Amino acid sequence: MLFVFWYNALIATHNFVHTPWFKVDALNSVYAVFNSANLGFPVTHYRYIHFNHHQYGNDRQDSNGNTQDWSSTFANGKNGQHENVIPYCALAIFRDDVLASFRQAKKQRDVVQLSLESAACCLAALGYLVISWKFFLFFYLPVFYLGWFFTYLANYYEHFGAAPGNLYADSTSYYDRTFNLFFCNEGYHQEHHLRPNVHWTKRHQIYQDFREKLDGVERTVLKFPHVFGFLHHRGRPEISNNCSLP
Repeated sequence: MLFVFWYNALIATHNFVHTPWFKVDALNSVYAVFNSANLGFPVTHYRYIHFNHHQYGNDRQDSNGNTQDWSSTFANGKNGQHENVIPYCALAIFRDDVLASFRQAKKQRDVVQLSLESAACCLAALGYLVISWKFFLFFYLPVFYLGWFFTYLANYYEHFGAAPGNLYADSTSYYDRTFNLFFCNEGYHQEHHLRPNVHWTKRHQIYQDFREKLDGVERTVLKFPHVFGFLHHRGRPEISNNCSLP
């Protein structure tokens, strides 16, 4: 169940916010409400956080110690470095500012949608609690928390060791074919940042389109999936040797 929750957050919902499933907006809205209940997290809130991340690309702190990317791995780091991976992942779900999303939703005229999704999250949690407090306390909450912990863990290593501000090296990638087959080309994260609204089936083509520039810079290409990125960086400098696809 934890794997399914994590896969939904990291893969399915991530792809949905970039390339919605349906051509009819109303169907996408309905799906987002139901999926919010599954995630315990409003999909519209997810979208605002994630699009902000794409806009500012895991930026470093400015002279005032702030980042524009709300989920930047540098946001709570010290001396211009990434925050340690454990507190980053452990505290991330508590740092998300839902009120900021409501302010953004007001500008985008998404308040009704965000309200419906938030209500779905609350009703689902309440329903689990009414059915069985033991289920809620010992199953739902751990799956919810750990699911988001591992989602942020993947995000951390999608950017740890990268070069913020460099369009072709501000993210990391992992090119194993089997992994990318089953995980919707999630390994092509640098490519995804170059063209975020391109469907996941086209990410390999993005690499080919930008191959000369991607292979021409020193960037981090992982030897393990992002969620296991710590294995790649163990005993290594942050920036790995350039590695291209065959």
